Amino acid sequence: MSSQHPTSLSDEVIKGTKFYVAMRWCIRGLGFISSAILARLLVPEDFGLVATVLVIFGLVSLLCDFGVNWALIQNNKATDEHFHTAWTIRLLQSVVVAGLLTAFSPLIAQLYGDIRLEMICQILALGALLRGFENIGTIKFQKEMKFSQDFSYNVLPKIISTCITIGLAFYFRSYMALVVGTLLSNLVMVVASYLVIKFRPKFCFTKISDLWCFSQWVLVRNVAEYISMQGDLIILSFLSTPTKIGYYRWGTELSFLAITEIQQPFGRALVPGLAKIKDDHDRLIAAYLKALSMMTMVAVPVALGFGAVSHELVPLFLGGGDKWTPVVPLIESLVFFAMCTSMYGISGNLLIISGDVKYTAYIYWIQAVITMLTIYPAFYFAGIQGIAYSRALIGIVMFLVVSALVVNRCKVSFKQIINVVWRPVTAGVLMFTILINISQIGILDNVLVLLFKIFLGAILYILFTLILWGLAGKPDAAEKGIIAHIKKYSFNNWVKEKMR
Repeated sequence: MSSQHPTSLSDEVIKGTKFYVAMRWCIRGLGFISSAILARLLVPEDFGLVATVLVIFGLVSLLCDFGVNWALIQNNKATDEHFHTAWTIRLLQSVVVAGLLTAFSPLIAQLYGDIRLEMICQILALGALLRGFENIGTIKFQKEMKFSQDFSYNVLPKIISTCITIGLAFYFRSYMALVVGTLLSNLVMVVASYLVIKFRPKFCFTKISDLWCFSQWVLVRNVAEYISMQGDLIILSFLSTPTKIGYYRWGTELSFLAITEIQQPFGRALVPGLAKIKDDHDRLIAAYLKALSMMTMVAVPVALGFGAVSHELVPLFLGGGDKWTPVVPLIESLVFFAMCTSMYGISGNLLIISGDVKYTAYIYWIQAVITMLTIYPAFYFAGIQGIAYSRALIGIVMFLVVSALVVNRCKVSFKQIINVVWRPVTAGVLMFTILINISQIGILDNVLVLLFKIFLGAILYILFTLILWGLAGKPDAAEKGIIAHIKKYSFNNWVKEKMR
């Protein structure tokens, strides 16, 4: 009987991942269209201005964020009172964030020497206040694994918001399109949250102690994670120009573009599943290793493959001739950071589910300190490209550190972790090394080279992975499961053909 549980959990996670991948790709597809249009209508300075404020806004938001969403998801006994209390906390957080951003907007503009930042801060503050009223009942879609409802709730408002932002871009032809678009997108999301579910939140503080026991460490962890992930932009905003910040912002966003659309859907479906078996250690660790294996198998080729084709893809995507070419070398370095982030993100989820949130907070604070200490020297010696190199190195170090913490806290061996990641990583690096040099051939145009590199990359990655898997003795890992699915799919098609 127990042997059926992992299979059923795996099926649920895979089912959820399919929905969330579809959801993320619908959202990202809309964002792709929007970004391609905005990149042609706006200039790098516009994106740099908004990115500067968003970094500050994100940091202020996290300082007031008590992680109530995580607290609700991991609590299998959460009642409506827990949801009411969480909504109240989140609303008060939004009020504080909006107040702080408005109050300090003149100082922020003065600090950066650009009066335009004051109005940007005030408009984004209003958006933050509006978002605080979002119906927290929508978390039940994820918590109860109601994937189709969660899909509709996240995709339909995004379609409306994308159309609004594109319209604003044609009207303003400036950074105001991004700012006002963000404000209206928040409004659309709030309205939608009350249309898709009957739950109605109300002011309540009765369960604040239950939420705080878990959320206090989520707050500490989130602040550290934000600094470690956004610290480069924080320091860069003081060291460089809005144009270069715009380049770096696009380099960071594009390097995470494809990998985020896999990592977030997978994690969104995985966390509720792990929470259901968190009291069964053997099943939990088995599920974790399987999840890590699956994530690595997919994340590595997607991240490194994206970096390998960035030379051809960026001009096609962003347009503008040579306007965006400085973004390419940034992406080629930052994809290694994106790859490592997707891998240790699975381990971070395990630590949260197992109740070791405070230990992830410690580790992320170490990462944040390392990030803040290395950014300036990296920029001093190699400019924004140096920052990209340092981020790649930090990603590798962070994966090892988080893995060591999982070994210490969750009773899993380091050998088990390495066994499921070394083959995909090795195959991915070999693929990247070959593809990165193809653009230098110069006998085909960008579109043909792009298509050729994508096709060749898929073949090389599969080939290298299977060779390494065979040399390792064909262990029971993600490769075996993938081959089984391929055989099953091929057999089913053969049977259908014979039955016709």
